[in-house]
Amino acid sequence: MRKPSWWLTVLWFLLALLPLPALWGRAAPRAVGLAFLLQAALYFGVGYLGSGRLGYGTALLATAMLGGAQLMLRAVWLGSLGVWWGVLLIDFAAALGGALLWRWRASHYGADFHFDLIAPWYERLIHPQDPHHLLEVLQLAPEHRVLDAGGGTGRVAQFLKPARQVVVADLSVGMLRYALEKEGLQAAAALTEQLPFPDGTFDRIVMVDALHHVFEQEASVRELWRVLAPGGRLVIEEPDFNLPLVKALALGEKVLLMRSHFLLPQQIAAFLPPEARVEVVTTSGMADVVATKPAQA
Repeated sequence: MRKPSWWLTVLWFLLALLPLPALWGRAAPRAVGLAFLLQAALYFGVGYLGSGRLGYGTALLATAMLGGAQLMLRAVWLGSLGVWWGVLLIDFAAALGGALLWRWRASHYGADFHFDLIAPWYERLIHPQDPHHLLEVLQLAPEHRVLDAGGGTGRVAQFLKPARQVVVADLSVGMLRYALEKEGLQAAAALTEQLPFPDGTFDRIVMVDALHHVFEQEASVRELWRVLAPGGRLVIEEPDFNLPLVKALALGEKVLLMRSHFLLPQQIAAFLPPEARVEVVTTSGMADVVATKPAQA
């Protein structure tokens, strides 16, 4: 799984080093419970990011050193440690939990369990809308077999008509349960890096707002190309990373410890083989990388 960036890891360590929760608890004694939770959350992030960037053992050692340094700062800033020295054990437990979570995700291809958690509310947060532009690019026909890679609840796939077959592939089983409730959709629990389909299975493939979540982006694009039939069309739609708002969104997702990694459209296009006929189309803050596979001679 892609390692967290150095700057984010260092920033999180610095936030955990400063005794801000202790100062908050001292300034507002009634909020001391929230201060404890904030401290534990900071150490959880330290364990998670540290394990990803430094390695499991090194991260836990660095956390122990961080805890000692923080106790010294508390003694200097607050004049005494109060009850906060005892909270350090809870902080270490939180850091251990974060480190174990990173190890688990790394061994499960970066599984995003939070998608299972938000599945019941996903379409309430992101309302399904008829993707007119996408349908124009795809040029679907009744005989087409269509794959929606990383399609989650079928938010987009439900509109991919006419088509003989529409399959939603996603790692989140919780999301796929909602896809199966939609008429005409089939589901496959699979990594986009290792799709369980033979070469040339699908006439049309879409991946909408999902590539930045996958474990190995280049491997995913090549796998999508593999299962695309000759003469078929692949459309990868992502937020346009050239826009400042999208860059702010990317920063926010990193702070929330999501593994999102946004790419420029040109970077996505570079993953495709030389024979691909590629076009980049930008509209309403989104960028479509449209690739057509040459028909067999």
